[in-house]
Amino acid sequence: MIWLWIALIVIAVLGLTVILISIYENRTLTVSRYQIESVRIPEGFSGKKIVLLADLHNACFGKENERLIRTVEAETPDYIVLAGDMIVSDVNSDYSSTVELLRELSKICPVYYAKGNHELRVATHLDDYGNFWDIYKDAVKDYVTFLDDASVTLFSDDGKAVRMTGLDTAPEYYKRFRRAPMESEYLERVLGKTDENTYEILIAHHPAYYPDYVKWGADLVLSGHIHGGMVRLPLLGGMISPMVQFFPKYDRGRFDEDGSTLLLSGGLGNHTLRIRVNNLPEIVVADLHHASPERNKNIG
Repeated sequence: MIWLWIALIVIAVLGLTVILISIYENRTLTVSRYQIESVRIPEGFSGKKIVLLADLHNACFGKENERLIRTVEAETPDYIVLAGDMIVSDVNSDYSSTVELLRELSKICPVYYAKGNHELRVATHLDDYGNFWDIYKDAVKDYVTFLDDASVTLFSDDGKAVRMTGLDTAPEYYKRFRRAPMESEYLERVLGKTDENTYEILIAHHPAYYPDYVKWGADLVLSGHIHGGMVRLPLLGGMISPMVQFFPKYDRGRFDEDGSTLLLSGGLGNHTLRIRVNNLPEIVVADLHHASPERNKNIG
């Protein structure tokens, strides 16, 4: 019996510790900066900066999100990318703070928004959410450019271009407990073909399909969704994804494959289980630079 009491006390202490750490971490804000170098980036885009935000879930950092706004502004971005799940798929959720955040961000620079699974859910499950998505989208339409399986061409001062595309990932690719294989022609069917002469930036909420994005032709992929794995263990990384998959390969940070780069945000907020351990909310900054062919070979 004494061992049972000891076990219960240990479990209670561990549980309380996780709660206290999570309360602290959920209120903390960090910035992760990455240098993205490629011969495919036009020289006119050297020094251009992208700020990536994902998985806010209506969270607030300071009164009226002033800490988040101030931190983004201090990075002096040229573009702000929202990689989905800025809201919560709950008809009773209050997204007014998110609307105000997007209004303030739009004063800094252009803002591009691709859906996450929460936006997708409220946009497609009309029996459950009614016109929730239409009301929200109408509230922010003047502040962001939605990229729903759509692209926008960005030009530098010297007239050179890169293309930014937002993937509105189909619901079947958000199944829990297992990752459904992505149909080989899916990306080309919904997004069209890439241009081998144009640097391609893809906003894709779900990072598990990064190899498919690379095959499609994405040079830089901006993602979220995994929340950093919620609890991060030394050497092992994030423990669990929202899709209830343990130790996902792509959990948080930078990944490079076949000349492409994935920047995966650990997210800003949470929903349902608000647990964060060794996994601080983050703003991701991508600093683009043109690399010479010789330099590009060394980068790999």
